[in-house]
Amino acid sequence: MDKIFVLINVAINRPLFREFAYKVNAKKEEVFIGARVLVDFANSKQVGIITEVAPKIDIDLKKIKEAKLLDKQAVLPEDIIKTVQFGSTYFQYPLGQCFNVALPKILRDGGPFAYDTIPTLKLAAIQDEKKLSKIKSQEQKQILEILKSGPVRRKEMRERGISSTSENALIKKGLIELFDLKIENKKFYDLNCEVLKETPPVPNLEQKNAIYCIGNSDKFETFLLNGITGSGKTEVYLQIIESTLKKGKAVLVLVPEIALTPQTFDRFYRRFNVPVASMHSALSDRERLDAYIDMSTNKAGILIGTRTALFTPIPNLGLIVIDEEHDSSFKQNDTFRYHARTLAIMRAKINNCPIVLGSATPSLETINNVQQCIFKKIDLKIRAGGAKLPEFELIDLRKEPLTEGLKTGVCKTLENMIGEETAKGNQVLLFLNRRGYSHHLVCHQCGHVFVCPNCDNLLTVHKKNNRLQCHVCENFYPIPKTCYVCGNDELVEQGFGTEQVCEFLEDRYPDVGVERIDRDSVTTKSQLETKLSRIRDGSSKIMLGTQMLAKGHDFPNVTLVGILDIDSSLFNDDFRALENSAQLLTQVSGRAGRGLKEGKVVIQTHHPDNKLINQIIDPNTDYLTIAYDMLETRKNLMLPPYTNQAFILCNSAARNKAFNFIRDLHQKVIQLQSNFGNLSISPVMSDKMEKVQNRYHFHMLVTSYSRKTLSQFLYLVRNTVTQSALPNDVRFAIEVDPITMY
Repeated sequence: MDKIFVLINVAINRPLFREFAYKVNAKKEEVFIGARVLVDFANSKQVGIITEVAPKIDIDLKKIKEAKLLDKQAVLPEDIIKTVQFGSTYFQYPLGQCFNVALPKILRDGGPFAYDTIPTLKLAAIQDEKKLSKIKSQEQKQILEILKSGPVRRKEMRERGISSTSENALIKKGLIELFDLKIENKKFYDLNCEVLKETPPVPNLEQKNAIYCIGNSDKFETFLLNGITGSGKTEVYLQIIESTLKKGKAVLVLVPEIALTPQTFDRFYRRFNVPVASMHSALSDRERLDAYIDMSTNKAGILIGTRTALFTPIPNLGLIVIDEEHDSSFKQNDTFRYHARTLAIMRAKINNCPIVLGSATPSLETINNVQQCIFKKIDLKIRAGGAKLPEFELIDLRKEPLTEGLKTGVCKTLENMIGEETAKGNQVLLFLNRRGYSHHLVCHQCGHVFVCPNCDNLLTVHKKNNRLQCHVCENFYPIPKTCYVCGNDELVEQGFGTEQVCEFLEDRYPDVGVERIDRDSVTTKSQLETKLSRIRDGSSKIMLGTQMLAKGHDFPNVTLVGILDIDSSLFNDDFRALENSAQLLTQVSGRAGRGLKEGKVVIQTHHPDNKLINQIIDPNTDYLTIAYDMLETRKNLMLPPYTNQAFILCNSAARNKAFNFIRDLHQKVIQLQSNFGNLSISPVMSDKMEKVQNRYHFHMLVTSYSRKTLSQFLYLVRNTVTQSALPNDVRFAIEVDPITMY
């Protein structure tokens, strides 16, 4: 019997802006767009995604290579295919490589798209009391307590922020057991149970209005939930999600930080009977695939995750929520340089469902879309539970005595305030967006500053590990005893970071407990949870941290927030610096006075007359007023969101190769520009940090009032580059809608 072949188009994980024709030995009805195939490509086996079945191509099938069909169903459903295709075109990145970002690694590598069992933990039948009495680890005790209610899937433990190390220790002691639980193919909407586990609190009038407006929407609409810090945005999310689940529809919730995922998951888990899945980069490959399968088969009804969760199949998607929509971590800064907000809005449009963008400090792009009546704004102007907004106080550092505390970031006035609040049993949060001990190391004799040999970046002193570290490439080196240039041994540390401030606080307040939360002190979810647990139970009264601490956390006993170094963020040549500073100041300030106790925010500065600082502390000026002011300035200067921008980027390990390539490309781009009106191209420039990881970076900036014009122009630029092979070791990229200046 002759073989039956079907012609297909396939997107392959290669930097090529085209798809390739193959044939598969199957009937047409057995082949699906979004399924994977294994193909021969450039003398290697590649996993590709079917983008078209039986395309109308005038070609002899005998001349077409045969592909192996890996799936009997689509691993990427139609809405994901369309979302990724849109992203490929909008962000100027090859479709096959976009699909590669969308898939979990196991599926990228050709692994199976199904599992019959899932690793699960349970208490051992016989509990050894002697071994139980010797357990000191809080996390191990937490595991045993959780398992008292019955077996729990291992990935759920991970979603709760529990490490596999603690699980393995208990398995080795014979106190818990790991077994394979057979998966039941139950849909979340078929479960015979109430949607809610707990009764939700009664919303205030503003919350009721938001819940009504969004909850009654059954079509594509983009809502901005503009709620001040502490106004109860999460409760609005929860009650909107409740109504969505009751309709038998699933929900996607995107959060900016991995650190917030366990916290959010735990709150959703306590509220809903419906299974909740999570997805983020800290999960193992198997755990990520489990969540992917749970959502694609309707076993779970809620997915909480960081930006890559956007690409997870959700068959009957009814709502998308993006919490802290302004956050920069929703933007991917390498490879497929997409913005999750842009693609999430497109996915909601494809699914004809509402999407909620929540923030106390919305991005200027979002506010502009509200002004253009593209988005609908709903305000939450009062704090939930009657909590009051904090008072502000400026400390003019020029008038402060030069104490040891000031040298390490805490002036005498703030030092006294910290002592007063902790003596009352209250908690204090101090914010410094700079990790490490000292900012850099300098030779007192010749002035030589120690710079990373791989990057144009100062090396930061890390005292605990006794090393200098680059915060760009993360390489580290021993702290030298003498200057490399003049041989002098008088090396001076300048500036302060969270490690040094923490050392001062522990010495100054030895009995109150100090928690430092940054990327150096918190490397696992369990470490973060341990620190947060000590803060919540009151055993630690002072918390010091970077942005990791400023986002999304609720500390009802914090009555004093200190911002130690606002000045470093005020003077920046990136036009977005003021927006970012306003958002950060507002978000950090919002951690104070969230409970029944009133709060105060203290800002240390050498520039007490700065316009932005005074706008922030003015009780008659809110964030939106500041944002409207910044938008007017942007409009006058022809900057986004009133224009559209894209960077044309290149880099190479050889400086002259990178420069020569982009110089020649710039000449070609200028020639292309003659066919386009209303479009400007900057000269070739080196990046602010030209050398990064031993590669030299250059760029040019393209600006247009018209999105369509910009896209058409970038398409021609891309084609110009891909018509011939790139010079050896030169890398080329286009970044559309950049959120930082290079």
